[in-house]
Amino acid sequence: MEKLSPQQLATLHNHLIHTGSTDALIDELLDHLACEVEYYMWIGLPFDGALKTVLEQANLKAVRHLRDTYNSELAMTDEQLQQASLDDIVFEFRNKSYGAYDLRRAYRTTLRNAFIMTISLFMMLMAMMDAVNRRTWSYLSPWGVAWLIGLCGVTFVVISWYLHHTRQQQVPMRETLTDHA
Repeated sequence: MEKLSPQQLATLHNHLIHTGSTDALIDELLDHLACEVEYYMWIGLPFDGALKTVLEQANLKAVRHLRDTYNSELAMTDEQLQQASLDDIVFEFRNKSYGAYDLRRAYRTTLRNAFIMTISLFMMLMAMMDAVNRRTWSYLSPWGVAWLIGLCGVTFVVISWYLHHTRQQQVPMRETLTDHA
């Protein structure tokens, strides 16, 4: 696919400035419009034809609507900034629905669960190796207790994972219900 020249990008940038785009939004829109123009050029239109097609779709009303939506949904107020976490500040002017925001917010929990799972499985493996070596099994032995502790750790991680994913699936459902109300 052919990339746009700096002059062609400047043309798109000037169009966005004339339609009232803000500094925070202009880079996102420029990237989107450039991709659209490159697509139309890839299917055979010259730059002028591709630009005309894209600009018809990205008219003044559409750009203003995007700007207003962007400012209301992605930008935080001063009060929100005071209570925001580092993740909220990092993702302030970015779309949080792509998944990186959720991954970053869940990082500590994921790391904790991975650590507990690793230790638990190691304890269970060591207990199993001891049982195979001795050819006997007792839950009252030290390795039997290690097995039970490992089993509790694995159970904790599985339940934690299940509850997290259940909550994640309920959030979009609530948003869909409120959108239709």
